[in-house]
Amino acid sequence: MQYLVLVLIFIRPFISSLAYPWENSVYSLALIAILLFWLIRSSVSLERLKKLSLPIIVFVLAISLSSYFSVNKIKNAAESYKYLSGILLILTLPSLTEKFRKRYIAGILTCCMVISILAIYQYFIGFSHLRNFINTQNITAPFILDYLRQKRVFFPFVTPGTLAGYLVMVAPLILLYKRRAWLFIPLLCALFLTQSLGAFISLFLTAMVYVLLKNDFKKIRGIFMLGFLVLFIPLIFFMRISSGKEHLSPLFSVFMRINYWQDTIGIIKMHPFLGVGMGNFNLAYSRYAHNSFLQLWAETGLIGIVSLFWLIYAILVNSVGKLKNLAGDKETLILATCLAAFIFHNLWDFSFFLPEVSLIWWAILGLLSKPKS
Repeated sequence: MQYLVLVLIFIRPFISSLAYPWENSVYSLALIAILLFWLIRSSVSLERLKKLSLPIIVFVLAISLSSYFSVNKIKNAAESYKYLSGILLILTLPSLTEKFRKRYIAGILTCCMVISILAIYQYFIGFSHLRNFINTQNITAPFILDYLRQKRVFFPFVTPGTLAGYLVMVAPLILLYKRRAWLFIPLLCALFLTQSLGAFISLFLTAMVYVLLKNDFKKIRGIFMLGFLVLFIPLIFFMRISSGKEHLSPLFSVFMRINYWQDTIGIIKMHPFLGVGMGNFNLAYSRYAHNSFLQLWAETGLIGIVSLFWLIYAILVNSVGKLKNLAGDKETLILATCLAAFIFHNLWDFSFFLPEVSLIWWAILGLLSKPKS
């Protein structure tokens, strides 16, 4: 059972929920069925997770209330699988033995390395094939043509920002392997080729959190890592702004996001406590708010967003006793750093609502849910 779930987590990033909706539905139903079977038939001890029971119940209650009062219950039901599979991962993965925990972490990192290499391949070879395909099919979608002009890699996802957010989230896992520092090379190359300014800002903030928790400011290594990452931010900015087209500029992207956030706040004001229901969020020019937590508030209400962060806090406390003890447990610290990277990136992106990325985040939450020995 553990191997089967590991395989499903490994292949999840390759099944785009936007590009392959039917395959995504089949995959999601299969994963939920297997996780339920594991939960019911195995010796998963829910008693070990008693500290998480209340935030989990409140989060599920918030989703249920939002569903009941949803504007469109069909759309709401179609989105519920994302949260159900996430909760099931939190309930089942803490039962993994130490041996399997290491295999799950290695599997997530291996998948990230494969995707990094495929992204580099796309930049040097894949774009020429994609250009020929687009020409033969007479595809004129502006955003696809823009990616081709800029050569911003995105495979196997549908946008460079989604790929970048995934890479930033998984990158800290490399720190668990002292002799595998070279793995940062293909990952940083792929991340650079996405030309995602938000991703490098997220990575810098994540590194800052890690250095603070490790108290590495007194070491040259920590200062060097932060200085190295901060150099990428102006470089990516000038690469993007040199395109000469206003709608491709980072500044245009920032202004558009501000407009999305303002519109989202307007929706929140109309439905502050219960939200409009999952899947019912929609703006005039975007399906996403480009801030996942504002959008989650708009969809599930105040109870939903507060209970999610309560759940994250409870999981961290459950695994280390007190947050100040994070630095003393390397694996927990690095998994928590992955969570921070995902949260930072979703302050200006929407990968929380794309299960090909967010399921890995839920899996990391599940690995963190193991109570302190």
